[in-house]
Amino acid sequence: MEEFIGFGFIGLLMVCLILVVKKLFTKKKDLYKYEDEIILDDMAHYGPFSGNFKNPCQKLVILLAVSSSFLQADIDLRTIDNWGISSWGQEMLMLQKTSDDTNSNLFIGMERPFCICTEPLIITPPGKTNFNVGDKIEAVMIVDNYKPKDIVFNVADISEDGSYLLRPKYYPGLSNAQIIKIKFAQAIKMDNMLFNTKGMSNAMKQSERICLSHYNLVEEEIQDTNRI
Repeated sequence: MEEFIGFGFIGLLMVCLILVVKKLFTKKKDLYKYEDEIILDDMAHYGPFSGNFKNPCQKLVILLAVSSSFLQADIDLRTIDNWGISSWGQEMLMLQKTSDDTNSNLFIGMERPFCICTEPLIITPPGKTNFNVGDKIEAVMIVDNYKPKDIVFNVADISEDGSYLLRPKYYPGLSNAQIIKIKFAQAIKMDNMLFNTKGMSNAMKQSERICLSHYNLVEEEIQDTNRI
């Protein structure tokens, strides 16, 4: 009987010793690693460049509606024709031209991976109007010396200072435009706009080169891998 008790006690000690050794030499799971994977997965599905928007222009609308202080533009160039080329996140370049009176701005987005210029957007003061998001504003667009074309602007968004983010519908070709004039009806108390768009095609080509390159549009932040 004493022999069985002795063998049992020795067996129990061996089991405990094996468990202790296994615990010491087994690598602990890095909980932070899986936490990072979850965060990155959420960003990939719900970030501004996730591709989950029904209309591609919605990405541009959201970017323009957000304060520029939240958008790090590592690329910030100015062409000789006074076109701005800036990075808005890792997937998009933005071409920008200011109107002659400096009150309005014309934006044209170019997004990876296809790097094709999308429909233009305009930010302009509201004047003495009081439109809401989704309202339609009728206007006339004149490109160079071509025949004026009736267009309709959709109020895509309204900034905190009251400026309108306008998206035109059925606009004429603009890629080779030298001058773009936008006139509103007298009943619409908004200032007309004049954009000197000379050099637009060149700015588009330069942006395309940057977009198609492997250059990081936004400098990657150095991540601290040391965890306490």
